[in-house]
Amino acid sequence: MNGKLKYRLELVLEIILMVFIFLDNFLLFISVFLPLRPDTYSNIAYLDLVTCALLIFGYWVQHQRTGPQESYLKKNWNGILAVIPFYFLGLILLGIDEASPILKILALIKVVTLLMAARQVGKAVDRFVTKSRLVYGFAFFVVVLVFCSVMFFLIEHGVNPEVTTFEDSVWYVVQTITTVGYGDVVPITSWGRVVGIIAMVSAIGISSLLTAATTSSLMDKLREDREKIVQKSVEYVAKIDDTVNDLESQMAKEDDVKGIKTEINEIKSEITEIKNMLREIKE
Repeated sequence: MNGKLKYRLELVLEIILMVFIFLDNFLLFISVFLPLRPDTYSNIAYLDLVTCALLIFGYWVQHQRTGPQESYLKKNWNGILAVIPFYFLGLILLGIDEASPILKILALIKVVTLLMAARQVGKAVDRFVTKSRLVYGFAFFVVVLVFCSVMFFLIEHGVNPEVTTFEDSVWYVVQTITTVGYGDVVPITSWGRVVGIIAMVSAIGISSLLTAATTSSLMDKLREDREKIVQKSVEYVAKIDDTVNDLESQMAKEDDVKGIKTEINEIKSEITEIKNMLREIKE
C-alpha cells in the first residue's frame, strides 16, 4: 500500500477513535459529579462499550507494528483498564445504581486510563494535531464548553424550569457556541446571560484559532513541497555542473566525440527537468 495512502487511512481511523474517546471521557467525567437523566447513564454505558471495542482494535493495530507481545503489554499496561466497560458491566449487566461510589471511582479511573490510551493509539492524530497547531483551538473549545456548561448549570438550576439536568446546560452552551440558537433553552438570570455572552464571544475566538491553524497547516505543507522542488533543482544543477566539468576534461584530452555528444544529450534532458520543476515552483 502507498505510504501516503496508508498514513491517511490510519489518520482517519484514529480520528474516529479519538472522537469516541473524547465523548466517552467527557460523559464519564460529568456523570461522576453532575446529575444526569437515568436514560443518559444507559446511553453512556453503551457508548463506553463501543469505545472499548474500538480501543481494543486500536491496540491490536499498534501491536502489529511493534515488537513482542510481552514488551508491548509492559509499555501499555493501562490499556487493560481502559478497555473494560465498567459502566456497561455495572449499570446494564449487574444493575448497580448510578450513584454507587464504587462505580464513580471506577469511572474516574477509566477517565485517567483513557487519556493515557489516547496518546498510545492516536499517534498519527497526535503528530498531525501538534504539527497543525489545532491543539490550541481544540483545547480552547473544551475549556469553554466545560466551564460555561458547569457555570450555566450552577446558576440556572433550580431557577430556570428549562434547566433541570446538566444535559440541558450542555445543550444550551453547544448551540450557543455553534451559533445555532434553537431557543428551547434560554437564560433567565443576569449571570446566566453573562455566561451566554462568554460563550458567544468565545465562539469567535475558537473559529479564529481553528481557521488560523488550518491556514498555517496548509501554508506549511506548500512550503515543504516547494522546498523539496528547490532541493531537487539544486541537486540537478550540481549534477550538470559535474557533467560539464567532465566534458571539459574530455575535450581537453580530445577523447571520443560520440561520448561527448551523449553527455550533451543527457545535459539537455536534465535542463528540461529543471525547467519543469521551475514551472511548478512558479505555479
